Amino acid sequence: MTWKTHLVLGAMAGYYAFPSWKGIAIGGAMALLPDIDQARSKIGYRLRPLSSALQKGIGHRTLTHSWVMLLLPAMLFSDTLLAQAALYGLLSHLISDAMVGRIQFLWPIKQGWVGVRLTKSMYRAVDRLVFCVAVVYLLYWGYSGGIEQLVRTL
Repeated sequence: MTWKTHLVLGAMAGYYAFPSWKGIAIGGAMALLPDIDQARSKIGYRLRPLSSALQKGIGHRTLTHSWVMLLLPAMLFSDTLLAQAALYGLLSHLISDAMVGRIQFLWPIKQGWVGVRLTKSMYRAVDRLVFCVAVVYLLYWGYSGGIEQLVRTL
């Protein structure tokens, strides 16, 4: 998936876990984090030395796309709602990547690859479809009073 799709899905997942601006921000940010193992990704570009080392050392969609990453929210956030928003953001990334490719969820077990292999054109089509559906859902949610509810939580 592209970074935009991961960001939108992560923000939605974070809001589901913790209905506030904090939930949206944490979920969206954590949804981008697993791609730190790819130097060309949005987050990898900003942290190039680390991302290059991860990409060369362990490869893409291995450690950072595994069960190990699901431990990170509990280590980063003492607030359980923020940790849950972060966890949901991470899960949105892992699930969406497994929808369009394979991830090594059971890392370090070499046979732990899960997901669906798609051709490049199918990958793009699924990514665009998921992004468009998510944006339409967000527009509907905002129109139906979600924005008012969110503002009340501030």
